[in-house]
Amino acid sequence: MDTIKATLLTLKSYNSLSLYFVLFIAALIYLGIAEKDRIKRMLFVALPLALLSVFLFPVSAWLSMHLILDQEIYYRQLWLIPYGAVVCYALIHAMQKCQKVWARALILLAFAALLLIGNGKLYMNRQYTLAENPYHLPQDVCDTCDMILSAKGVAEMDYAVKCAFPASMVEFNRQYTASILTVYGREAIIERWNYDTPFLDLISSNEPIEAEKICTMADADQIECFVIENDKTLVGDPEGYGYIRLGETGRYTVYMIYWLLE
Repeated sequence: MDTIKATLLTLKSYNSLSLYFVLFIAALIYLGIAEKDRIKRMLFVALPLALLSVFLFPVSAWLSMHLILDQEIYYRQLWLIPYGAVVCYALIHAMQKCQKVWARALILLAFAALLLIGNGKLYMNRQYTLAENPYHLPQDVCDTCDMILSAKGVAEMDYAVKCAFPASMVEFNRQYTASILTVYGREAIIERWNYDTPFLDLISSNEPIEAEKICTMADADQIECFVIENDKTLVGDPEGYGYIRLGETGRYTVYMIYWLLE
Protein backbone atom coordinates (compact mmCIF):
# COMPACT_ATOMS: atom_id res chain seq x y z
CA MET A 1 0.00 0.00 0.00
CA ASP A 2 2.85 2.39 0.82
CA THR A 3 4.42 1.69 -2.56
CA ILE A 4 1.14 2.45 -4.36
CA LYS A 5 0.74 5.73 -2.44
CA ALA A 6 4.35 6.68 -3.16
CA THR A 7 3.95 5.91 -6.86
CA LEU A 8 0.74 7.92 -7.21
CA LEU A 9 2.25 10.82 -5.28
CA THR A 10 5.31 10.74 -7.54
CA LEU A 11 3.08 10.80 -10.63
CA LYS A 12 1.07 13.70 -9.21
CA SER A 13 4.18 15.68 -8.28
CA TYR A 14 5.78 15.01 -11.66
CA ASN A 15 2.79 16.47 -13.51
CA SER A 16 2.31 19.25 -10.96
CA LEU A 17 -0.77 21.40 -11.61
CA SER A 18 -0.55 21.14 -15.40
CA LEU A 19 -2.97 19.43 -17.75
CA TYR A 20 -0.18 17.74 -19.72
CA PHE A 21 -0.91 14.30 -18.27
CA VAL A 22 -4.62 14.75 -19.05
CA LEU A 23 -3.70 15.66 -22.63
CA PHE A 24 -1.46 12.60 -22.80
CA ILE A 25 -4.25 10.26 -21.65
CA ALA A 26 -6.70 11.94 -24.05
CA ALA A 27 -4.21 11.48 -26.89
CA LEU A 28 -3.79 7.78 -26.01
CA ILE A 29 -7.56 7.25 -26.03
CA TYR A 30 -7.94 9.10 -29.33
CA LEU A 31 -5.13 7.19 -31.04
CA GLY A 32 -6.40 3.92 -29.60
CA ILE A 33 -9.68 4.53 -31.42
CA ALA A 34 -8.63 6.46 -34.53
CA GLU A 35 -5.19 5.06 -35.45
CA LYS A 36 -5.50 1.92 -37.59
CA ASP A 37 -1.86 1.41 -38.58
CA ARG A 38 -0.51 -1.49 -36.48
CA ILE A 39 3.07 -0.20 -36.21
CA LYS A 40 1.96 3.30 -35.25
CA ARG A 41 -0.44 1.89 -32.67
CA MET A 42 2.44 -0.07 -31.18
CA LEU A 43 4.68 3.01 -31.12
CA PHE A 44 2.22 5.67 -29.94
CA VAL A 45 -0.27 3.64 -27.88
CA ALA A 46 1.02 0.24 -26.75
CA LEU A 47 4.57 1.30 -25.82
CA PRO A 48 3.58 4.38 -23.75
CA LEU A 49 0.88 2.37 -21.99
CA ALA A 50 3.34 -0.41 -21.21
CA LEU A 51 5.87 2.06 -19.76
CA LEU A 52 3.18 3.74 -17.67
CA SER A 53 1.94 0.36 -16.46
CA VAL A 54 5.44 -0.71 -15.41
CA PHE A 55 5.83 2.57 -13.52
CA LEU A 56 2.52 2.09 -11.66
CA PHE A 57 2.76 -1.67 -11.11
CA PRO A 58 3.44 -2.13 -7.35
CA VAL A 59 5.95 -4.98 -7.71
CA SER A 60 8.17 -3.24 -10.28
CA ALA A 61 7.80 0.04 -8.39
CA TRP A 62 8.91 -1.55 -5.11
CA LEU A 63 11.89 -3.25 -6.75
CA SER A 64 12.98 -0.01 -8.42
CA MET A 65 12.59 2.08 -5.26
CA HIS A 66 14.38 -0.35 -2.96
CA LEU A 67 16.88 -2.26 -5.11
CA ILE A 68 17.64 -0.21 -8.23
CA LEU A 69 16.87 3.47 -7.64
CA ASP A 70 15.22 5.03 -4.61
CA GLN A 71 11.96 6.81 -3.94
CA GLU A 72 13.46 10.28 -4.39
CA ILE A 73 14.51 9.70 -8.00
CA TYR A 74 11.90 7.12 -9.03
CA TYR A 75 10.18 9.87 -11.04
CA ARG A 76 12.98 9.58 -13.62
CA GLN A 77 11.27 6.45 -14.90
CA LEU A 78 8.64 8.80 -16.31
CA TRP A 79 11.28 10.29 -18.61
CA LEU A 80 10.95 7.11 -20.68
CA ILE A 81 7.31 7.88 -21.53
CA PRO A 82 7.09 9.89 -24.79
CA TYR A 83 4.52 12.44 -23.61
CA GLY A 84 5.33 15.01 -26.28
CA ALA A 85 5.54 12.57 -29.18
CA VAL A 86 2.17 11.00 -28.36
CA VAL A 87 0.35 14.31 -27.87
CA CYS A 88 1.87 15.94 -30.97
CA TYR A 89 1.19 12.92 -33.15
CA ALA A 90 -2.43 12.83 -31.95
CA LEU A 91 -2.77 16.52 -32.81
CA ILE A 92 -1.34 16.01 -36.32
CA HIS A 93 -3.48 12.91 -36.84
CA ALA A 94 -6.64 14.82 -35.87
CA MET A 95 -5.75 17.72 -38.16
CA GLN A 96 -5.11 15.38 -41.08
CA LYS A 97 -8.57 13.89 -40.63
CA CYS A 98 -10.14 17.30 -41.18
CA GLN A 99 -10.73 18.40 -44.75
CA LYS A 100 -11.59 22.01 -43.96
CA VAL A 101 -8.79 24.50 -43.34
CA TRP A 102 -10.86 26.35 -40.76
CA ALA A 103 -11.42 23.09 -38.85
CA ARG A 104 -7.68 22.41 -38.74
CA ALA A 105 -7.05 25.96 -37.54
CA LEU A 106 -9.73 25.54 -34.87
CA ILE A 107 -8.13 22.31 -33.59
CA LEU A 108 -4.71 23.94 -33.50
CA LEU A 109 -6.00 27.01 -31.64
CA ALA A 110 -7.89 24.85 -29.15
CA PHE A 111 -4.77 22.80 -28.51
CA ALA A 112 -2.64 25.92 -28.04
CA ALA A 113 -5.23 27.31 -25.61
CA LEU A 114 -5.17 24.08 -23.58
CA LEU A 115 -1.38 24.26 -23.37
CA LEU A 116 -1.47 27.86 -22.17
CA ILE A 117 -4.32 27.35 -19.71
CA GLY A 118 -3.02 24.05 -18.41
CA ASN A 119 0.65 24.87 -17.90
CA GLY A 120 0.19 24.96 -14.13
CA LYS A 121 1.85 28.41 -13.91
CA LEU A 122 5.12 26.66 -14.69
CA TYR A 123 7.33 29.73 -14.76
CA MET A 124 5.94 31.04 -11.48
CA ASN A 125 7.63 28.10 -9.76
CA ARG A 126 10.33 29.43 -7.45
CA GLN A 127 12.75 26.82 -8.74
CA TYR A 128 12.89 28.70 -12.04
CA THR A 129 14.97 31.85 -12.31
CA LEU A 130 15.95 34.05 -15.22
CA ALA A 131 19.09 32.68 -16.87
CA GLU A 132 22.17 34.80 -16.20
CA ASN A 133 24.21 33.39 -19.09
CA PRO A 134 24.05 30.81 -21.93
CA TYR A 135 25.15 28.10 -19.48
CA HIS A 136 22.04 28.64 -17.33
CA LEU A 137 24.30 28.69 -14.27
CA PRO A 138 24.89 31.37 -11.62
CA GLN A 139 27.29 33.89 -13.13
CA ASP A 140 29.46 34.13 -10.03
CA VAL A 141 30.05 30.36 -10.24
CA CYS A 142 31.28 30.75 -13.83
CA ASP A 143 33.42 33.75 -12.85
CA THR A 144 34.93 31.84 -9.92
CA CYS A 145 35.85 28.87 -12.11
CA ASP A 146 37.32 31.20 -14.75
CA MET A 147 39.41 32.91 -12.08
CA ILE A 148 40.78 29.56 -10.90
CA LEU A 149 41.56 28.39 -14.43
CA SER A 150 43.27 31.68 -15.32
CA ALA A 151 45.68 31.56 -12.35
CA LYS A 152 49.27 31.68 -13.60
CA GLY A 153 50.38 28.17 -12.68
CA VAL A 154 47.09 26.56 -13.68
CA ALA A 155 46.92 28.24 -17.10
CA GLU A 156 50.59 27.94 -18.04
CA MET A 157 50.91 24.26 -17.11
CA ASP A 158 47.34 23.36 -18.09
CA TYR A 159 47.23 22.00 -14.58
CA ALA A 160 44.16 20.25 -13.15
CA VAL A 161 43.98 21.99 -9.80
CA LYS A 162 42.36 20.18 -6.88
CA CYS A 163 39.70 22.45 -5.41
CA ALA A 164 37.11 22.48 -2.63
CA PHE A 165 33.90 24.45 -3.19
CA PRO A 166 31.15 25.56 -0.81
CA ALA A 167 27.80 23.74 -0.91
CA SER A 168 26.20 26.53 -2.97
CA MET A 169 28.63 25.81 -5.84
CA VAL A 170 28.79 22.02 -5.72
CA GLU A 171 25.86 21.44 -8.08
CA PHE A 172 27.10 23.94 -10.65
CA ASN A 173 30.89 24.04 -10.98
CA ARG A 174 31.13 20.60 -12.61
CA GLN A 175 28.47 21.59 -15.14
CA TYR A 176 30.61 24.54 -16.15
CA THR A 177 34.02 22.87 -16.43
CA ALA A 178 35.61 19.46 -15.99
CA SER A 179 39.11 20.97 -15.86
CA ILE A 180 38.97 21.51 -12.11
CA LEU A 181 39.33 18.47 -9.87
CA THR A 182 36.96 18.49 -6.91
CA VAL A 183 37.42 16.98 -3.47
CA TYR A 184 33.74 16.08 -3.22
CA GLY A 185 30.72 16.19 -5.47
CA ARG A 186 26.94 16.30 -5.23
CA GLU A 187 26.89 13.31 -2.91
CA ALA A 188 28.35 15.57 -0.22
CA ILE A 189 25.26 17.80 -0.11
CA ILE A 190 22.69 14.97 0.04
CA GLU A 191 22.14 14.79 3.78
CA ARG A 192 20.58 11.32 3.87
CA TRP A 193 23.66 9.79 2.21
CA ASN A 194 25.73 10.68 5.29
CA TYR A 195 28.82 11.45 3.23
CA ASP A 196 31.73 12.47 5.48
CA THR A 197 33.11 15.85 4.35
CA PRO A 198 34.98 17.58 7.20
CA PHE A 199 36.30 20.35 4.95
CA LEU A 200 32.85 21.16 3.55
CA ASP A 201 31.45 21.13 7.08
CA LEU A 202 34.14 23.62 8.11
CA ILE A 203 33.53 26.14 5.32
CA SER A 204 29.75 25.74 5.74
CA SER A 205 29.84 26.50 9.45
CA ASN A 206 28.17 29.64 10.75
CA GLU A 207 31.00 30.01 13.25
CA PRO A 208 34.11 32.09 12.41
CA ILE A 209 36.64 30.05 10.40
CA GLU A 210 40.22 30.10 11.63
CA ALA A 211 42.77 30.54 8.85
CA GLU A 212 45.19 28.15 10.51
CA LYS A 213 42.58 25.40 10.79
CA ILE A 214 41.25 25.67 7.25
CA CYS A 215 44.74 25.82 5.71
CA THR A 216 46.03 22.92 7.81
CA MET A 217 43.05 20.81 6.80
CA ALA A 218 43.44 21.83 3.15
CA ASP A 219 47.12 20.90 3.19
CA ALA A 220 46.38 17.53 4.81
CA ASP A 221 43.76 16.75 2.15
CA GLN A 222 46.05 18.01 -0.66
CA ILE A 223 43.56 20.73 -1.53
CA GLU A 224 45.35 23.28 -3.71
CA CYS A 225 42.54 25.78 -3.92
CA PHE A 226 39.48 26.48 -1.80
CA VAL A 227 36.52 28.80 -2.17
CA ILE A 228 34.55 30.30 0.69
CA GLU A 229 31.43 32.45 0.67
CA ASN A 230 31.94 36.13 1.39
CA ASP A 231 29.47 36.13 4.26
CA LYS A 232 31.70 33.75 6.23
CA THR A 233 33.99 35.26 8.85
CA LEU A 234 37.65 34.29 8.33
CA VAL A 235 39.89 34.80 11.35
CA GLY A 236 43.52 35.32 10.38
CA ASP A 237 45.26 35.43 7.01
CA PRO A 238 45.62 32.20 4.98
CA GLU A 239 48.66 33.71 3.26
CA GLY A 240 50.67 33.00 6.41
CA TYR A 241 49.92 29.31 5.88
CA GLY A 242 50.70 29.10 2.16
CA TYR A 243 47.34 29.99 0.59
CA ILE A 244 47.17 33.30 -1.28
CA ARG A 245 43.96 35.25 -1.83
CA LEU A 246 43.41 34.97 -5.58
CA GLY A 247 40.40 37.25 -5.78
CA GLU A 248 36.70 37.77 -5.22
CA THR A 249 33.74 37.12 -7.53
CA GLY A 250 30.20 37.91 -6.47
CA ARG A 251 29.45 35.75 -3.43
CA TYR A 252 32.84 34.01 -3.31
CA THR A 253 36.48 34.49 -2.38
CA VAL A 254 39.16 32.20 -3.83
CA TYR A 255 42.36 31.09 -2.09
CA MET A 256 45.06 29.14 -3.91
CA ILE A 257 48.28 27.49 -2.81
CA TYR A 258 51.25 29.81 -3.30
CA TRP A 259 53.29 27.74 -5.82
CA LEU A 260 50.51 27.89 -8.41
CA LEU A 261 50.68 31.68 -8.35
CA GLU A 262 54.44 32.13 -8.67
